[in-house]
Amino acid sequence: MILKECSVIQGAIEVITGLHIGDCKDAIEIGGMDSPVVKNLYTGEPYIPGSSLKGKLRCLLEWATGRIEQNGETWEGGGETDPAKLSGDPVLRIFGTTNKNWKSGPTRLVVRDSFLNKTWRDSIIEKGLPFTEEKFENNIDRIQGKAGKGIRRIERVPTGAIFDFQMVYRIFDMGDKGATDEANLTTLLMAMRLLEADALGGSGSRGYGHIEFKNLKHNNNDHQAKFKHLDPTSLILSARAA
Repeated sequence: MILKECSVIQGAIEVITGLHIGDCKDAIEIGGMDSPVVKNLYTGEPYIPGSSLKGKLRCLLEWATGRIEQNGETWEGGGETDPAKLSGDPVLRIFGTTNKNWKSGPTRLVVRDSFLNKTWRDSIIEKGLPFTEEKFENNIDRIQGKAGKGIRRIERVPTGAIFDFQMVYRIFDMGDKGATDEANLTTLLMAMRLLEADALGGSGSRGYGHIEFKNLKHNNNDHQAKFKHLDPTSLILSARAA
């Protein structure tokens, strides 16, 4: 097992519709925010946790390739115990596993926390605008057809916000000169394309969390055009054919 390369994938995440990645509340306040977004403890600025981005990418790849555990938990091989068969599993190889029978090295993907792009951040400060917005939500009485009780205040990162992101993808030579990990890098990029068609964070079915990856670079080389050319439906179709 030889570490062949640490590929760096970086660029920007643009928020197309309000983004809500929730944080816990330390206290209950009268008139306070019902559901705040996660923020940097020292700056008070919103950010995208690497765990949120990595978790959503993994979930989408599991669904796209039909790797769903019967109990609904994170895919860990579907009961497979043969290390040789587990080794070829792209989900386990890219995102990692706690499967005791895994013998194919460490998690390939490292996802950093994504913080506000400095240029966008400074422009918001100059305009005297907040980094987040409040959205009020309510339930509709199905009989009377009007708003019911229980108005909720949801905090969101607004449309147009830009975050800088970086991921490191490690390629190991496992006797195949790194061919398997290199092929799975394309699989990872497919999962990123699937995320653009889905949603990041909470309340995606209500319009939240539409994001796009911009200015994508792979090892400092422009990769945006190649990325946009990828068709994520081919990932689903190939999994069905298998």
